[in-house]
Amino acid sequence: MTASARRVIPLLLAVLLTGCNSTESTLDPNATQPGATATLAPAPAPASPAATPANAALANARVQFAPIVGSTVSAVTPLSRRLTLRAREAGLKIVPAGDPSTTHLVKAYFSALAEDGATRVIYVWDIMDSAGNRLTRIQGEERVTGGGDDPWAAVPAATMEGIGDRLMQELLGWIVAHPA
Repeated sequence: MTASARRVIPLLLAVLLTGCNSTESTLDPNATQPGATATLAPAPAPASPAATPANAALANARVQFAPIVGSTVSAVTPLSRRLTLRAREAGLKIVPAGDPSTTHLVKAYFSALAEDGATRVIYVWDIMDSAGNRLTRIQGEERVTGGGDDPWAAVPAATMEGIGDRLMQELLGWIVAHPA
């Protein structure tokens, strides 16, 4: 494993899982929960976005991605990379857990269900304020061919990247429409 991979992989795997009904364990970086873990690497600050209300809203937002619940590490890794890339491209700053500048907390819940030779990936993203109050919810599902005993094994990276693209598009639009 290269030195670069040894630095990047821990960043991608650092988010702890959280429960659906409590923000206490989500906000506690020392809390652990069963299941897969992944994280988004903090995005570097944008060079110098143009002075528009949309860019100002995005430049002022500080988004923390809480634990991703219900998915496997192999499925979450391409999703995390895509979210990090799209945030950087938009000038949206991703902050680590516990960062006092956090303006929005994003929680993700996933399920993969094998049925009739296919797999359905169902996802829910809750956008919270820094106090843990839900502001909005983004949800959807994708269907991919293949299934079996491990539905996540049938989910290609491109599907998870597409989910990441849709989340970022909706999240960015929501932040611009509701600046912190």
